Amino acid sequence: MDQKLNKFNLKFMKIFVFLLISLILHTQVYAQQKSFKKGTFRAAVVEVVKASKTQLYSLTPSYGRIISLKPYAIISKVNEEVKKVFVLEGAEVVKGQKLLELESKNIKRLILRYKAEILYNQNNQKLLNEELSIVSDKLKRFLNLKNSKVISNDLYDDLRIKKINLKKLVAKVEFDLKKMSYLLLSSKEDLNNTVIKSPINGNLTNFDIKLGSFLKKGTNIGSILDPMNNEIETSLRSDLALKLKPEFPVQIINENKIINSTIRAIIASENIKTGSRLIKIKVPTLFPNELNFPNRRVELKIPVNDGIARLVVPKDALIADGLNKFVYIIVNNKAKRKKVLIGQSFKDKIEIKSGINEGDKVVVRGNENIRQNQSVKIQKFN
Repeated sequence: MDQKLNKFNLKFMKIFVFLLISLILHTQVYAQQKSFKKGTFRAAVVEVVKASKTQLYSLTPSYGRIISLKPYAIISKVNEEVKKVFVLEGAEVVKGQKLLELESKNIKRLILRYKAEILYNQNNQKLLNEELSIVSDKLKRFLNLKNSKVISNDLYDDLRIKKINLKKLVAKVEFDLKKMSYLLLSSKEDLNNTVIKSPINGNLTNFDIKLGSFLKKGTNIGSILDPMNNEIETSLRSDLALKLKPEFPVQIINENKIINSTIRAIIASENIKTGSRLIKIKVPTLFPNELNFPNRRVELKIPVNDGIARLVVPKDALIADGLNKFVYIIVNNKAKRKKVLIGQSFKDKIEIKSGINEGDKVVVRGNENIRQNQSVKIQKFN
C-alpha cells in the first residue's frame, strides 16, 4: 500500500513541476510580448556604417610591359680618341660617374695657343692705343698749324688718314681678342668634355665603345634608361577603353602583392587587327627598382567600367526574404527595415540603387536578431 502511495506522489510531483515550469515560461513570453508592444523591448546591440557614394571599379586581369619613356642619349661633344673606358654596357650608373675618358693633348695645345695669341693681341692693343694717342695729340697741333697756314692741307689730311688706319687696327685687335676668348672658352669646354660622365642615375644601354677608337663630334655613345621615366603599356579592347579616363586606378601584381597605380593616358588610336587601344600606366614609386626595367612583363588588373560614384553598403548589411532584399537602418535609435534594390557587386560591397539614402546608418552586424522598431545600442564589434 505504501509503495503504491509513493509512486502516486512521485507521479503527482512530476506533473506539478511540469505545470509550474510551463506557467513560468508562459508568463515570461507574455511579459516579453507585452513589453515589446509597449516599445520597451531590451535594446539590441548592433554595428552600423554610413551608406556612402564612392567610385568603384570592376577589374579584369591583364598583362603589360615596362617601356622607357625618355631614354637619355649620351653624345660625344668632341672629335677625339678613346683613352679610357670605365664601365660596360648594362651597368647601373649614378649621376656624375665617369663613363669614358678621351685623349686631351690636342685640346690642351689649342688652349696654350689661344692663350698666347690673346697675350700677343693684348700687348699689340696696348701699343696701338699708345700710338693712336700720340697721333691724336699731333693732329690737334697740326690743326692749329693748318689754320695758321704753316702746313698744307695735304699734310694734315695724311695725319688724319693715319689716325683712321690706327683705329681700324685697334678694332681688328679687339675683334681678334674676342674671337680668341671665345675659342679659348670653347676649348676649355672641350677639355671638360673629354671626360664623359653619366648625366643621370640609370641603366647604361647600347654602349659598345672600344679603347683606341676615334669618336666624332655628335656620335651617339649610348643611352641611359632612367627608371623614374618608365611607364607600363598594355592593350585593352576599344569598347572597354572608351570607358576609361586618366587617373583611373590600376593594380600591379608582384609576388601576390598589390601595388596601386593609375592610368596616365589612353591612346586615341585603334589597332585595326586586334580592335584594341594602348593604355599608358604610371610606374608608382613603391614599384621595386630591381624590377623596373624596359620590356619586363607585368601582371595587371585594369578597370573595365566607368567608375561612376555609386551608393554602396557592405554585403553583410543585406537580409534576404525570398527574392526581396532588405537592410535595417537606424533612426532615433530604432531599427527600421527597408526594402532595397541592389546593383553591381564589388568584392565585399554591393550597390544600392534605391531604398535608402546616402548618409543613412545601415546595420552590418547584429541585424539577424532585430525586429522592426526595436531599440538598438550602437557599438563597434571586435
